[in-house]
Amino acid sequence: MKLQTKIVVLWLLVILGMLFHQFFGLHNLRFGINVVKGGYDAVPDMEMLKRLGLYLLPTLYIVGIMFVQTRTVRLLNFLASLFYTGFHSWHFIDELGKMKDWVQWVLLTLLIVYCLVLNIASWKWYKAEQA
Repeated sequence: MKLQTKIVVLWLLVILGMLFHQFFGLHNLRFGINVVKGGYDAVPDMEMLKRLGLYLLPTLYIVGIMFVQTRTVRLLNFLASLFYTGFHSWHFIDELGKMKDWVQWVLLTLLIVYCLVLNIASWKWYKAEQA
């Protein structure tokens, strides 16, 4: 399997992991917990926009990997993989005392593992000769 294919699959796993983490974080809705945000006016807040960016940016990396394989795209992909590793690691550490759901522990651990493997694959692709 080509390195680019591996990287695309890893980005897809990262996106899925983030979506599952968000989805399972909402499972408390079943128990009647009030989730209404006071003063919410249906305008996307900064948290929603950040989350949208975190989910959509990997799709741009995937397009770059598939169609624009320049050295710059390789470097940006590697740097993005480092950012996602740092972000998920920070989130995991931040949630250490707060998470009560073991499913979230598993998801965040897998996300960090996927990101670490993505770092390695992205570095190898960046250092490889232009094909």
